[in-house]
Amino acid sequence: MKTIFLLLLDLPFGCLAQNTAEKQVDSLRFVETMPYICRLGPGSSVFQSAKCGSPLFWKVVILKDDAIDLLIARLDDRTSTVATVPNFGSSYTVADIAYTALQEIIRGIPTYELLGIPFDTDGCGDCAYWQHLRKRKNRRQFKAAVQQWYDANRNNLVWIKEGSFTTCDCGAAHPNGGHYEVKGS
Repeated sequence: MKTIFLLLLDLPFGCLAQNTAEKQVDSLRFVETMPYICRLGPGSSVFQSAKCGSPLFWKVVILKDDAIDLLIARLDDRTSTVATVPNFGSSYTVADIAYTALQEIIRGIPTYELLGIPFDTDGCGDCAYWQHLRKRKNRRQFKAAVQQWYDANRNNLVWIKEGSFTTCDCGAAHPNGGHYEVKGS
């Protein structure tokens, strides 16, 4: 035990924080519910309702900057979870959950532009997203496109203090107290 403690002392502090963030992002495979329709009142917390998604999801969102690169790294993780996709069926993959968390941290990521497909095909709406990403090749391309978009915009991201959500209609305060946006968008 003493040896392990001494080894930890040799690690840079950021390495310990990164290790914790990595463990939290790895926990996304255990998410059982995703945020959808919450309708919590002011003063409530998203952690108080299963309808607002798993606390594991929100703990990753709270990591903000520490999670971004880790989330992008998982955008091709096709591991299926028990969380079901409302209205479209099937289950969320770790990649889907990672992208949803990323959207809670950074607003305005041009999803369909990065997918390279139109939003609405044949009256399908968002099912175009789900159908497109079920193909392994498309997931890898989407991951690369998101990484490229982030690399091009990371220095232009500004923190906006406000409490709305991207993925649900919660009336509760957002656990981050805000989100990033590309400056001037």
